[in-house]
Amino acid sequence: MRSVAGRGMFVIFCGVLVTSSLAAAKETRPTLVVRTYAARTVTTATWTKAIGATTAVLNRAGIRLDWVHCSSFRAAEVERGPARCAVPTGRNDVVLRIISAPSSAPRDLVPLGDSMVDTSQQSGMLATIYLDRVEWLAHEAAVPVDAVLARAIAHELGHLLLGTAAHSARGLMRPVWRPEEFSLNRPSDWTIAPADSEQMRLAYHRRLEASALIVN
Repeated sequence: MRSVAGRGMFVIFCGVLVTSSLAAAKETRPTLVVRTYAARTVTTATWTKAIGATTAVLNRAGIRLDWVHCSSFRAAEVERGPARCAVPTGRNDVVLRIISAPSSAPRDLVPLGDSMVDTSQQSGMLATIYLDRVEWLAHEAAVPVDAVLARAIAHELGHLLLGTAAHSARGLMRPVWRPEEFSLNRPSDWTIAPADSEQMRLAYHRRLEASALIVN
């Protein structure tokens, strides 16, 4: 994800997060395991609100999130966190890291985050959020940091699930985010477009099917 600052707007480029609007029982929903690592410290209050909001977005889309906090200052808060972090990642596991943006980032093209995806396999494992840029945008928009952080994380998890850089025309996965849109807080701006929902679920199941083929 990259944010272009200029003339009062932020343009955010990143892959597509498409989710399912189909109702599903909680226990039957696909579960994405998100292992988190933070080189930049996020306050407990901000982190709790951010992952709660991210979980809600994906839950409405039909995807459950299982958070495993692997950073030393987070793992202690989660029972058996360190042990789970030592287990090799599976096809339903992804890694999320929280760091600072590279110092070499151009001033007119500042990243909020990015994801590493294999477009040939339509899958990805690593997403990165640049906390200093998230904090900067939150300041510009005059909203809490967790409001921007949650939406950025949800966006990047979509990258990993779909392995694509395509965008939606509207909703959370649109390519342009303006500070005033955070203030207005219109639900249609921060939810997943219904048309994209089924594609996310299908991509998740293809991800698991690919793993089964490899094992067999």
